[in-house]
Amino acid sequence: MADDLQEIQDFRGLSAGTIVRRISGEKEQQGVFVKLTDENDGFIAGDVLDLKAGEFLAEIGVVRPVDGDKLYQRTSNFNQGGEQAEQALGVVRGWTLYRDNPTLQNEITEFVSAAFSPAQILAWKKDDALKNVFVPIQQRFKIGRFKEKIDYDKIRKERFNEQLVNLQSGKHLTYVAFVPREGSHMPMFYSIGTKPHLETVKQLEREPYSFRPNHGGHIKCVSEEPGQPKRFLMDAGSNDLGAGMHTSLATAEMLVENLLALYTGDFEVKPVPGRDAFGLQQSY
Repeated sequence: MADDLQEIQDFRGLSAGTIVRRISGEKEQQGVFVKLTDENDGFIAGDVLDLKAGEFLAEIGVVRPVDGDKLYQRTSNFNQGGEQAEQALGVVRGWTLYRDNPTLQNEITEFVSAAFSPAQILAWKKDDALKNVFVPIQQRFKIGRFKEKIDYDKIRKERFNEQLVNLQSGKHLTYVAFVPREGSHMPMFYSIGTKPHLETVKQLEREPYSFRPNHGGHIKCVSEEPGQPKRFLMDAGSNDLGAGMHTSLATAEMLVENLLALYTGDFEVKPVPGRDAFGLQQSY
């Protein structure tokens, strides 16, 4: 354990930036003093850590000490500089995930310098317990084994739904879609507004949620009366991904069925043959 702890007799005299350790029953927490609460019965703490579990708890929290709690402040800090501070930062800078995330290095250094003391990091190094600093860093910045998994299917679905919700009466959008031939896959829709289908496909290929469309067409809003479901016409009349003006009503019905399997907003969708949701004047 680092020997840079000094018991606090009255937390009301603490200065902003002081690293405070709280021991309460089975809990051991640490945070950076920000300011007193409005009632002066506690204080706001930033970069709150669970020292028992070696985890990051919150970017901000409120500490209201009760009888039996013990408060300590760290007497060493990175603002003092010196050899100890350089050695402690060297431990972090030599870490693989620090080197692998160059765009986060300044933020990681700022977090470490605020949330930990140099003596604390060096004590953990000596005790082979550096996970107590490396795990909170990963949790705070969502890197390493705490990296967030992006749900691209959800993003794509929500994006297209938003486009439908925002489509105004008399306006249309050009869409491309993948409709699976087997029931084990979900349909997918994509649009960049009113751009031609080939241009839409090229943009789709640049997206992280790219898919290979096998249909395309148009969706036109024909009514958006207050208190009434929004009404759309939908065709599958892409020349590039279908039969254009010769597209059957059955194909459009199949596209509508798949659209409504994904999007259940307050709207109605009527399938139409050919390019009837848009018209014949453009050869998309």
